[in-house]
Amino acid sequence: MSAAIGSSAHDLHYDVSVNSQSHNDEDPPSSDIVRLMREGDEHFRQGRGTQADACFRTVLAREPGNPDALHRCGILAFLRGDARQAVEFLREAVSTRSDDAALRGHLANALMACGDLDNAIANWRRALEIAPDYAAAHARIGDAYFAKGDIDASEAAYRKSIEVNPENAKAFVGLGRVLHFGDRNDEAETALQRALELDGNAPEVCVLVGTVLLEAGALDAARELFESAVRAQPEEPRAHASMGLALHWQGRFDEAENAYRRALSIDPGNPLALKHLGVLYQERDQLKAAAECFEKLLRVNPHDEVARHMLAATTGDTTANAPRGYVTRLYDDYADRFDAHLEAIDYRVPTLIRDAVLEVTKTENPAWRVLDLGCGTGQCGEVIRPLADFLAGVDLSPRMIAKARERNVYDSLVVASIDDVLQGNEQRFDLIVAGDVFIYIGDLSNVLASCSRTLTAGGLVAFSIESSDTDSYRLCPTGRYAHSAAYIETIANASGLSVVYAQDIIVRNDPIPIPGQILVLENAARS
Repeated sequence: MSAAIGSSAHDLHYDVSVNSQSHNDEDPPSSDIVRLMREGDEHFRQGRGTQADACFRTVLAREPGNPDALHRCGILAFLRGDARQAVEFLREAVSTRSDDAALRGHLANALMACGDLDNAIANWRRALEIAPDYAAAHARIGDAYFAKGDIDASEAAYRKSIEVNPENAKAFVGLGRVLHFGDRNDEAETALQRALELDGNAPEVCVLVGTVLLEAGALDAARELFESAVRAQPEEPRAHASMGLALHWQGRFDEAENAYRRALSIDPGNPLALKHLGVLYQERDQLKAAAECFEKLLRVNPHDEVARHMLAATTGDTTANAPRGYVTRLYDDYADRFDAHLEAIDYRVPTLIRDAVLEVTKTENPAWRVLDLGCGTGQCGEVIRPLADFLAGVDLSPRMIAKARERNVYDSLVVASIDDVLQGNEQRFDLIVAGDVFIYIGDLSNVLASCSRTLTAGGLVAFSIESSDTDSYRLCPTGRYAHSAAYIETIANASGLSVVYAQDIIVRNDPIPIPGQILVLENAARS
C-alpha cells in the first residue's frame, strides 16, 4: 500500500496573515481575543501545535463562532491526522465565511481525506469561483477525480492547473501519475521531468515524483529521489518513510525497517511509517510488534480502517468482514501493480473458475448473464467473456474499475460494494463469479443468501477461498479470511445453494503457497 499523492498534511498551507475579517468595525475584537490569536499563530510558526491549539480553543470558548479560530483549529486537526474533526471545524467556519477561497480549499482537503470526494470537488470548484487563478484547486480536483477512478476528468483538471500556472510542479506530478496509470509512459516521464525541473530542489517534490515512480514499479529511480529528499532535509519524516517503502518493496527489509524507524524517531506518530512498519513486521510474522504499530496508528487517527483491521488480524481477533474503507484503500493503492504482481506469482484463479463452471455445466457456446463480483482489473472478466451474453463488473476500488474499463470486456462496470449490488439489483444472473473476493468477507451468510436471490433457477456462483483448518472462518495475520469446507457447505445450504464442485488448489505463492479451494454452488431452485 502506498502513500496517496496530494493527500498529505503538506498540502495544507497555513497562512496566519489571512482571514482577519471575522469582526467588522462595529464589533471590534477584544484585546484578549487578538492576543490569543497572535500567540496561537506564533506557536504554530514555531511548530508548537499543542500550544497553538490551546490558544485557538480558548478563543472558541469565549467566542464560539469565531471563524479565524475555527479555521486554525481545523487545520491543526488535519495536521495531526484527525480529518473528521477538521471537517467539523472547517464546515462551521465556512458557514459564516462562505466566500473565503483558502478556507474552502482546506475544507476540501479534509473532506477528501475522509473519502468524501464529491463534496471535496464541490468545495474546490466553489473556491475557483471565488479565486479563478487558484491553480492548486484545479490540481487537487485532479487528485480527487483520480481517487474516483475518473482518469479523463483527472487529466483535464491537471492540465487546467498547468494552464493557469505553468510553474505548478505538483500539477505536473499529478499529470505524470495519471499518464503512468494509463500506460502513457513517455508522456508521463516528460511531465515528471518537468516537475523536477521546476522544483527539483524541494524535498516535497522529490518525494511526490518518487511516489509516482514507486507506484509505476521504477523502484531504483524512486529510491534515488527519496534519498535526495533525505539529504536535502534530513529531519523530514515523510522522506525517510517513503524511502523505507521503496526498500521494503525491493526486499531490503532490514534497511526498510531502519528507514521507518528513522522517520518515527523524528515524528513518532508518522502514519506512513507506522503503517508500513506494521506491515513489515506482519510479513515477518512478528505479530506482537506489528500490533503495536497499528495500535499507535489508531491513537494518531482513531478512524483509520486499515489500522483497525490489521490490528484485529495481528492479534487474532476474527471480525465478521474487512471494513469497506480498508478494501478500497488496499486495491486503490494496488491498482498500478496488480496485474504485474499476479503474473509474478503464477496466479490462475480466473482460469480455474472458468474451467470449474464448464465442467459443472458441460455447456457448449453458452450465452449467460454473468456478474463479476470484486472484478478488480478485469482478469476474471477477460476469461469469462466468451461465455457471456452480458457481463457486469462491480468493485469497491475506483482505480481497479478504471483498469477494468481498459480491457473493454464488460457491458457494465460499477463502483460499489457487493452488498449494494446484490441487494439493490432486480436483474437475474445465470452465473456469479468472485475470484479472490470472499477472502475479505468472513461471515458469508448474507452474501451467499443475496447471491441465491440474484441467480436464475439453477444458476451458479463460482468463487475461490483460502482454506481454514477451523470449523468456521478466521481472520489471518495477512488481513485476509480463510474458510473451512464445512462452513461453506453449511452456509450454502442455509442460503438455498448446494455445493456441486470443490477443488483444492494453491491460491497463490506469495511468498509461500497458500492453500485454498475453487467452489461452485448451484441455486437449488429449478425452473
